[in-house]
This record gives sequence, C-alpha cells and structure tokens, in this order.
Amino acid sequence: MKNLVKVILFTLTGLLLFASMFQKTTQWWDFKKLNGVEYPSPKPALTLQNYRDGSFQNGMEAYLKQNFGFRQPLIRFYNQYLWDFYTTSISNKSILTLGKDGWLYEPWSVDDYYQIHYLKHASTADQMEEQLAGEAKRIYQLQHILEPYGCNLFISLVPSKDMLYPEYLPDHPVAHFKTDTKMSARFFLKDEFDRLGVNYLDYGEYFQRMKDTADFTIFPKTGTHWSRYSALFAADTLVRYMEHLGNINMPNLIISPRTLQDAQEADMDLENLLNLTRPLPKPQYYYATMTSDNDSTAVKPKMITIGDSFWWNIIYHMPVQDIFSVLPYWYYNSTIYYDPSHHSVNEVNLVDEILSADFINLFYSSTQLYKLNNGFTKNALIALCYDPEEIDSIQASLEQNIYYDSTWISGLREKAESEGKNVEEVVHDAAKWFIYNSPEQFFPALNDSIPTKRSKRVNDFLSMDSLSFVEQEIERTILNIKSNEPQMETIREKAKQQGKTFEQAIRDDAKWIVNQKMMEGTLRFPGKKLEVNPKAENNGIQ
Repeated sequence: MKNLVKVILFTLTGLLLFASMFQKTTQWWDFKKLNGVEYPSPKPALTLQNYRDGSFQNGMEAYLKQNFGFRQPLIRFYNQYLWDFYTTSISNKSILTLGKDGWLYEPWSVDDYYQIHYLKHASTADQMEEQLAGEAKRIYQLQHILEPYGCNLFISLVPSKDMLYPEYLPDHPVAHFKTDTKMSARFFLKDEFDRLGVNYLDYGEYFQRMKDTADFTIFPKTGTHWSRYSALFAADTLVRYMEHLGNINMPNLIISPRTLQDAQEADMDLENLLNLTRPLPKPQYYYATMTSDNDSTAVKPKMITIGDSFWWNIIYHMPVQDIFSVLPYWYYNSTIYYDPSHHSVNEVNLVDEILSADFINLFYSSTQLYKLNNGFTKNALIALCYDPEEIDSIQASLEQNIYYDSTWISGLREKAESEGKNVEEVVHDAAKWFIYNSPEQFFPALNDSIPTKRSKRVNDFLSMDSLSFVEQEIERTILNIKSNEPQMETIREKAKQQGKTFEQAIRDDAKWIVNQKMMEGTLRFPGKKLEVNPKAENNGIQ
C-alpha cells in the first residue's frame, strides 16, 4: 500500500512538472496577465565565470520565477488564500498597505502622513529642507523669468489619499522618531511658496473643505488617485485658476447630472494590484461626464504639464480639445504624451517649447513633492540663461577635471567596465549629472535673485519671422494628422475626389487648420501674449 501511494504521488508530481513545462513552452492556455509593474529578469547565458561566482545560478533562479508554467493563476490563487484567511497579501510588502475597514493605501502615502517619507530622499530632515528650499527658489526664478514673455508658471499641490482620509490609515510604528526628525514636503513647500510669492493652486485645501460637505467619496476606498467624479471638480477648478492667473476668459466646463454606479476600473487601481482570483465586493460611486460651452469668444491656451499620474484622471475625462489649443504632458519630465512631434523631453528644443506655452503647470501629489518637477526647473533655467556653446564649454572643462583626478577617473573606469560602456561615455554622463544636479555651482547667473542673463536662443525664438513660424506650425500639424487614422482616411478620400496626391492633400489640410487657429487666436506668433478679456477680471476661484 505504501508503495502504491508513493507511485501515485510520484506520478502526480511528474505530471504537474510536465504540465508546467508544457504550458511554459506552448502557452496553450492564455491566462489573464498580472497587474502591476514587473521588471523582467533575462535568461542568463552560461559562462565559466558566472557559474563559478554563482551569478548564473542566481540569474537563472530569478528567470524561472517569472517564467514557469501556470504562473499567473497560481499566484492569484495564493494571493486569494492569503486574503481570505489572513486579510493580507504578499503585495503589502512593497506596493500597498491595508488600512482600516478594508481601505487600501500605498505605503509611501502612509509614511508621508507620519512625515517620515523624506528618508527615502535624504538622510536628515535638514538636508531635505535644504533641497526643497533650493527647488522653491528655482521655481520662483523661472516664474519671474517667464512672465515678461507671456508664460504663467504655477504649481498644483495635489493631496495624496492619506491627507483626505487619515481616519482609515493603519497604525504606524513611528514612536521612536523624535519630533524634530519629521518633516513634510507639502507643508514646507507651501510655506516657502507663500514667502517667495510663487503661484500655486492648493487642491488639498480645496478638497479638504469639500470633504466636510460633499455627499460623495473624494478618494475611492481601493484606489490611490482621487475618484473620477472628483477629477471633474479638479479640472473645473484648474480652468478657473488659470483664468484668474492669466486674466483671460476660457471656455466654461459643464458637468452632467451624476449617476450612481459600481466602481469602475480607474477607481480600484490598488485593488487590482492584489491580483486575486475573484474581485472584492464593489462599492458604488458617482460618475458624470464633462463638456464645454463652446464659447467662441473664449481663448484656448497652450499649457505644458509636468507631473505625476494624478494628471491622467483629469486629462482622460476632460474635453481638452475644447479647452486648450495644445496640451502636452511631460510625465515625470521624461516621456511626452499628447504631442505627436515629440516622445521624450530629450527630443524637444526646451527654449522654444517653454516660450511658446501660455501656461506651465507643475502638477505633483504630496508623496512626489520630494522630487518636485524631476529636474525641469534646473534644465529650463540653464537653457534660458546660457548659450549652447557656454554649456558645452562648462561640460568639457568638468570632463577634463575628471580625467585629472586619479581617484575619480579610476572609479569611473571600473564603472564603465562593469556596465560594458566606454570610459568617454561614462565620464560625459558623470559630468552632465554634476552640472545639472547643482547648476548654481557651474552657472553663476543662477545665483542672482532673478537671473537677467539670457541665452541667444531666447532672442532667436522671439525674433522668428512669421513665414518660418507658420511653416513650423504646418509641419507640427501634419504630424498631428498622421497620428490620427480616422482623419487620415478622410484625407485619402478627399485626395481622390480632388485629384491631389496624398501628401499634398495633408499639407493643404494642415495649412487650413493653422490658418483657422490664427484667425481664432488660439495660435499666436512668438512673443504675442494672450489677449486680456475684461470679463475674466472678476472671475473667482473655486
């Protein structure tokens, strides 16, 4: 009998191993992907060196953990077991924290409420405050540099979930932290902005007042961003603030009658990270849509937004084409969305893009304020104040100093060898990092209260002749058209009907669009400000 049991167990084990290998090789069953961000572990190539030092074994173990058969359903099943029996999840360790009454939070949001999140970005509270004070000063400088060119820079202070709903936060072991070692970027920066006179829109204060009277939840129970319904009020408040700041009249936003529905995907993004086999009971939230009044006398400004993921909740549900002429989104000052001409900030002519904007919105939630604007103000100040040749000269001088420093260059040579790069590339990157991380050390003009020095690129942009500017806009519009397949199909039909080539038909449409924008006033020549609308002077801010 014992032998029969062993045979059965051995057979079942073999079948399970075979089934796993079969699934891994053939992907016969198409399982739902796991939610969340995962960095793939590449399959390592076997060499004598990596076998001897153990890195091959470690690499193969990491690869197999991500690539065994039936991985997705097995992980979901295990997560469901932990949730049902212990109301916990393996995800809790890194990406979410269970609060009271089933509320979910991101762990860094909990840390920020208790004012210890800064330790992820600095060694001490004083060090963090020094970094943030430097950033507040740069924002102040950039704001005043851009004002004469008709560009309004402002900050959107977005509350994280912990600020609006601290009553559901889990207990936190912070008793061993002394009071003077705690600090909050939000509170510190708000005081600095008030002291310096920096433009900012405080969504935290706005929603805090709303929470006391609203009959809806501003942040969903199992989501990390403000709710879809709350985002509509955030969008309306943004437009009203821009009207006040720019002294202009923009199209009015209209929110439709709301309906009570089961929670939608965007309002349970943290729950999705649990990767359970069955969904949690769905709460109900209010939902509505947003349109504009299509006011023909209103202006549609160009706004560049540099910010974090909270901006998606606004841009997804706002009729942006009715409100803005152009609305590029520089996600964490890295990837660019809603701009067919550019996909990365490394591709843009920073001076031209900044000076062509009517507004620049630094849009960051409380937990992201510790790395506010991700280097945008540093890059912008350097580009606006110094010529490319001056920047290249400073870069070359620092690279030369690195080569003369035996300790420094020795360390960089080791780094180049370990990363498979040439030394020149690593030295160049190191010098660039030092220059842009502490620009005031290398660019003396930035130490002035408000720098008066200007790059020749500023004058080049402002003195651009009308024909060059129009041609540039036509090329931008052509790229926009080519990114819109329905519009492309319409132009193909039009080209056939009018006996034109496809490229000529696109160019003709682009010329017409640019001409219309100029007639409407949504496209202006460099240096020409938005027209002040007297009706906007008395607009209040919600």
